[in-house]
Amino acid sequence: MKSEPPAPNPANPTPTSPPPATPTPAEFRRTPGAVRRMFASVAPGYDRLNRMLSLGLDQGWRREAIRELAPGPGDRTLDLCCGTGDLALLLPPGAPAVGCDFTPAMLELAGEKAARRGAALPRVAGDALRLPFRAASFERLAIAFGVRNLPDTGAAFREARRVLAPGGRLVVLEFSKPPRRIARLGHHLWLRLAVPGVARVAAAGSGGADPYRYLRDSIFAFPEPEPLAGELGKAGFGRVRFRYRSFGTVAIHTAEREGEPAADRVPGRGRPPLTRAT
Repeated sequence: MKSEPPAPNPANPTPTSPPPATPTPAEFRRTPGAVRRMFASVAPGYDRLNRMLSLGLDQGWRREAIRELAPGPGDRTLDLCCGTGDLALLLPPGAPAVGCDFTPAMLELAGEKAARRGAALPRVAGDALRLPFRAASFERLAIAFGVRNLPDTGAAFREARRVLAPGGRLVVLEFSKPPRRIARLGHHLWLRLAVPGVARVAAAGSGGADPYRYLRDSIFAFPEPEPLAGELGKAGFGRVRFRYRSFGTVAIHTAEREGEPAADRVPGRGRPPLTRAT
């Protein structure tokens, strides 16, 4: 008698399986195709969503992250999980940037935005867990509001370290949980009560409200700054530190790719080509 194959376990979907009917953020992140489709569906209203959910503060947070990044003249910067290119397009002149995201619809919008501003922004479609760049390709690397959407944070940080040159710097800007009780309560109420209404407005004509519920729930599920700093250390980064902004609703982590660059290196020269050999 032929035995029946075991039933699939919805709590542990394979990377190619559809997500459970009501997945947790962690379950959803393990289905890359679903994540890509979700971000493609919200791309047209993504900038509006960011402004509304942050009460207009998100661009100021990006500018603070860039101050931490502190790119020098000629330093190449990778804006990883770049979305529509907001952070890359705020970098100072003389700091060449590359935007990388695994959602082509986001990269297309980033290109349109750069063209409207008369800016050059090379864009590469790629997975943060296996970046399509050679080792030591960048002096600076930033991830703004993207880490909590990755299925394996440690693997992403190891890849970030690989593509950073010795002496390079990583900055992670991400939503957080306020450390003080009153601020945490207010933040919780904002996410639970106000965000659904904001999502209904932001979702008009751009994929429905479900993606925005995921984005909200991913903030609740994301680790606090101390464990995230620990993940950076485990990935081989040194001088890891973080600071809260806006009463702790966001945190900015900074870490160094330890090792000194060559003393005779001239910015912009002597670097490996960006992309891997195929």
